[in-house]
Amino acid sequence: MKRPLILALALPLIYSLLAAAQDAEIGRRIYSTNAPSVLLLYVQSPDGQYIAQGSGFLIEGSRIVTNAHVANGGKVFVELGLARVPAKVEKIDSRNDLAVLSVAVEMTAKPLTLANVKPSPGDLVFAITNPEGLERTISQGVISANRELGGRRLLQISTPISHGSSGGPIFNRDGHVVGVAVGMLANGQNLNFAVPIELLKELLSQGPPTKLDLGSLAEEVRSLQVEQSGEKYSNDPNSGYQKKQNELETFLNQGVAIAGRDPEALLKVAELSENIAVDIAISAVQRAVEARASPDAYLLLANVLHAKYAWSSGDEQKDLMKQAETAARMAIRQSRVPTAEMYFRLGDTLEDEGQYADADHTLRTVLSVLRSDTTSQLYFDSVRDLMLCAGGLSNLSDEKRWFGELKKGNNANAYDWNYHAKQLVSANEFKNAGDAYSRAADVIKHAWCDAGTSYQSASEADSALYANRKCIETLTGTTGSERDLAWAHAFIAGTLNSRGVYSEALSHAKEATVLDSSNAWAFTDEAEALNNLQRFTEAINASKEAIRLSDGKYASMHFTLGTSYFKTENWELARQSYEKAAELDTTDDAAAYNVAVCLARQSYFNDAAHWYEEALRRNPKRNDADELRQRIQTLRR
Repeated sequence: MKRPLILALALPLIYSLLAAAQDAEIGRRIYSTNAPSVLLLYVQSPDGQYIAQGSGFLIEGSRIVTNAHVANGGKVFVELGLARVPAKVEKIDSRNDLAVLSVAVEMTAKPLTLANVKPSPGDLVFAITNPEGLERTISQGVISANRELGGRRLLQISTPISHGSSGGPIFNRDGHVVGVAVGMLANGQNLNFAVPIELLKELLSQGPPTKLDLGSLAEEVRSLQVEQSGEKYSNDPNSGYQKKQNELETFLNQGVAIAGRDPEALLKVAELSENIAVDIAISAVQRAVEARASPDAYLLLANVLHAKYAWSSGDEQKDLMKQAETAARMAIRQSRVPTAEMYFRLGDTLEDEGQYADADHTLRTVLSVLRSDTTSQLYFDSVRDLMLCAGGLSNLSDEKRWFGELKKGNNANAYDWNYHAKQLVSANEFKNAGDAYSRAADVIKHAWCDAGTSYQSASEADSALYANRKCIETLTGTTGSERDLAWAHAFIAGTLNSRGVYSEALSHAKEATVLDSSNAWAFTDEAEALNNLQRFTEAINASKEAIRLSDGKYASMHFTLGTSYFKTENWELARQSYEKAAELDTTDDAAAYNVAVCLARQSYFNDAAHWYEEALRRNPKRNDADELRQRIQTLRR
């Protein structure tokens, strides 16, 4: 009776094993047929160092497909046996991350076949790539989805993709290429992508871009820029803005192709691309350096690398900074008379890298080269960087000097004032810091909050009230500003408490606790206002919360709680709170005095006398010193 059931359970396993065997056979066939056509690519920087690896595959003759980010990374070499052969970029599509290269040698491997049928989710696929330089590694997966990410059409695949796989072919079960491996999602698990093959076919179908000369191209680009400026910015790939961006990048890629190996033409295209498509600019100027290295070419390379790293982060930013530094040094080294611009680009990059001492030396050279030209933008840009270097080196006198130079020329912007304010805070010059933050606040709205904090630290109550109210007025309703707003309300509450405006102080304190329920000082301000409004039970609760949030480390919070208990004539709990305050602050004679009062109210006269003595010891010049001595004598009898 059980035999059919056993058979039923076994059938799925048998089918699974058969399917796995079939997939393995397909994989073996695809690998043996196509692996020789998958190539290992090396990317070389302008200084001759191999800085990256990638994958590519042969499509016809000596033409090779890879990713645009591989081709744009530097000069590309194809490993053919024991030799590395330089490749020329024929076509490039930076938006879809595709490039077509060619080599000046005869290729013996067969071209791969591009699929005519679009793959569907669930289709079996294989990748043959060079992950981490491990040549011709095959992996298996499926098409997970057809995606549109960031305005790009992509195939999401489960086939593993690693560094070095970029540009490799993705095959269907027939051994036809359905995609070009492009990358993986850094924070995703097995989220890998490929460019659909139809986008490569579109690139291949484009005719040679020789019909447009560089002069006409520049006019077309400028005209498109004017049209784009009339469009509202949008990330939507179907928006007018992004359509114009696509047209601009197409023209600029044509410009790179037209320029060929002409270094002057390549530099013109790079300058044209710098503020439109920085990756195209980098690719163009790198080719110019390869064709004929010159100081001007290296300087432009440093500039466009700076334009890219300014918007990058993490390891990518560090790598781009180092490349920009190298290019700037090469510009200086190759120039018989280095220009101020060359020294500035090096100094500016060194400052960005945090190499403040070297940057300071280099930027002073800029000023030396400029001599008496103290009105140019380059002069003030250099002075600004010198100010940042001085701050980085904790040299406040130099920071003040360079900031003064900017201010004297009326060239200090809001960010300069904000940076200067931070340096003043680090030197405990709080009043001046508050003034500087106030100057920055017209542009940097958060600076009002920093100004309020600085004035508070300087005991400039009126200025602090004004700045904190401006902070609240400016940031209310702004996402992520709750903590700053809470402090602004708390500071106002503290000042108003000190001036006897208790109802308004209470309102601000409560607002602070709503905005940030972890702000212990806001609860203390609330307790002080409640004490003065004779609402002692509420004050006790607020004080307890303040003490809990601060782990009980502040004497003044215990003192405030003691006052609440004292007002309710709970002498023992008041005594405990005052004694804790006196213990935490061994200079506080008021806490010691209040302990004595509480003990006397409970008829502990000897203990009370001891604490009156402690109050006198802490402050022998108390106005009531003589009275306390007499009281001590009375209590000792």
